Amino acid sequence: MRFSTTLRTHAAVLAFPVTGFFFAYVFFTIKGRIGHFASLPWPAEVASYAIHAPVPLAAAAAAGLAAVEATRLRTLGVWEMGPARSALRVAVQPVLVVVLTMAGLIAGVTVGALSIAGVLPDAYVLQLFGMVVVLLTAHAVIGFVVGRRLHASYSAPLVSIAVFIGVSFPLGTSAWWTHHVTGAVGQVGFGEAYSAPMTIAAVLPTVCLALALVLAIGPRHIRIGAVAVSVLVAGSGLLGAYGITREWTSFAPAAKGLAPVTCQGRAPEVCMPTAGAGDLEEIQTDLSSMTRKLRTKGIIEEVPSRITDISVSDPRRLEAIGTEWSLDLAAGSPAGIPWEDVAIVVVGMPCKNPNWNTLHYNTLWTARTMGVAGDYLGWLSRESSSFRKGKGEEELLTEMDRVDGLTLGEQKTWYIGQRRLSCKAGQSG
Repeated sequence: MRFSTTLRTHAAVLAFPVTGFFFAYVFFTIKGRIGHFASLPWPAEVASYAIHAPVPLAAAAAAGLAAVEATRLRTLGVWEMGPARSALRVAVQPVLVVVLTMAGLIAGVTVGALSIAGVLPDAYVLQLFGMVVVLLTAHAVIGFVVGRRLHASYSAPLVSIAVFIGVSFPLGTSAWWTHHVTGAVGQVGFGEAYSAPMTIAAVLPTVCLALALVLAIGPRHIRIGAVAVSVLVAGSGLLGAYGITREWTSFAPAAKGLAPVTCQGRAPEVCMPTAGAGDLEEIQTDLSSMTRKLRTKGIIEEVPSRITDISVSDPRRLEAIGTEWSLDLAAGSPAGIPWEDVAIVVVGMPCKNPNWNTLHYNTLWTARTMGVAGDYLGWLSRESSSFRKGKGEEELLTEMDRVDGLTLGEQKTWYIGQRRLSCKAGQSG
């Protein structure tokens, strides 16, 4: 059958208006949430978020439509032509059309999301898309083999439902390894991309299952030996993926540190993603002044040598300990740096369970030293109902005025004592 004829009569092409409308609906439901990536865009992050929901749907549709096409060819007597046309040659075109159709829909969602975020696809997006194409091909092969043996009137909906559940359901379980082996696309963060282990674990079980079904029920006559080999192939794929992922948490070990980084100044050197480093010089000047004031007041032991924005730090956690800090510098955000959060991170956790009302004194003193007391008081008024009612503000400000009148040595002693007091109050409370 000519490829042009296949395109005119293929179930995937005939169903394209319906599937296209459905995927467009899915895209517009997530469209509003894609905009927040525009302030600090990373193509792989945008793409992985956009196709997370559509991929299980595309896989289910690929399997179901391939099953329909296989049954249609059986009805036309194509499989009875014998040696004149090999089964592989017959299967290639129908499977290819299904893959192209579903991959086209995924590509449309991806391009739409990237255009909203204002970025172009890069090699990491193409890598992710290539993985999806492999998965769609495997699901199409599964559906085609099943549809050749069982009539599509019942096999197509059953295989579609089985694929959708098989891809999506494990994501809701507490067995973390299952989240990474079904072919569901996990979201990667800024400066990240799918690593080789993530990619292999995602495609291996599905590809091996497709090969196993081809071996077991693909030939005209089912043989016991082929069935035994197929079980071995399918089991090997799942066990191999389990071996890769058994120690992973819900977050897979993505390839990190891929985004370009720009650094400015010394003591501290401030590093931010290049895409959001427009105010880097001003930020470095502010942080240099603030850290020296904090060192003078004894709030920190030493001025950090480097401060990295959390979007490109490793590990990605807020920390102001030692010589290398990781802070939220709001790269690319028009709202600016949340200085109250910086003060909170600088104070840190003096113990496992401090009394937060007591620790507010340390944090306000830190914010005052940094010159951002107003930011912290504003945050406190939003977060604390008792503070909004005016019960705590006067006490805090009165104590700040008192400490401000102490000598530098007394201020350092007060700060240390107040941290210890917060821990004692937390234990007794």
